[in-house]
Amino acid sequence: MTDQPTPLQSQTVEPAAAAPAKDVVASLAGQIKHAKPGAYARLRRFDPTKSPQAAVFETEGLLHAAQVHIRDDDQHHDFRERWALVLHCLAITQGAHDSRAEPGAVLATLRFSEARLQQLVEASYPVLADLMPRLARRLAAAGAAVNWWPLVHLMLHTDTDQEPVAQQARRRLVRHYLQSQRQASAESVDASAAGA
Repeated sequence: MTDQPTPLQSQTVEPAAAAPAKDVVASLAGQIKHAKPGAYARLRRFDPTKSPQAAVFETEGLLHAAQVHIRDDDQHHDFRERWALVLHCLAITQGAHDSRAEPGAVLATLRFSEARLQQLVEASYPVLADLMPRLARRLAAAGAAVNWWPLVHLMLHTDTDQEPVAQQARRRLVRHYLQSQRQASAESVDASAAGA
């Protein structure tokens, strides 16, 4: 799975005309870091599932600047809400996006429990919409930056016709989480052996 926005050019998103491919998540994260204080505060505070209109101006402005074009019809209303959730989570973390930091590995380092990760990767979209801001707060509290792409793929594609993209993101999260745990365990054993 790549970190490029190719799955976003499905039937739910209109690609920008002749625009070069860019990392949409990095663009959004950068914009959030440099947002005006009022806009930043609204993005952090609003609940995209209960009152998406609370930060509609900020959401639309950021999506437009990042070249995310969502059709204006009832069929794509849910997709707009999902992008609002992405922006809300990025705002909670102050735009902390690092394309080299696998979120599964970072979560293992932060001692995020296997049970919580399992809950996250098995969640339906309504549950995921509740869990993702909590995860963002946890990352923000730890000052941790992650590659948001796997998490974005979960938010955008869970319970949609693009479910295989979400499934790849789930596997990636779990794989990197388990690899990081094994590595930490091996280092612990090596340190114990060296101290004996």
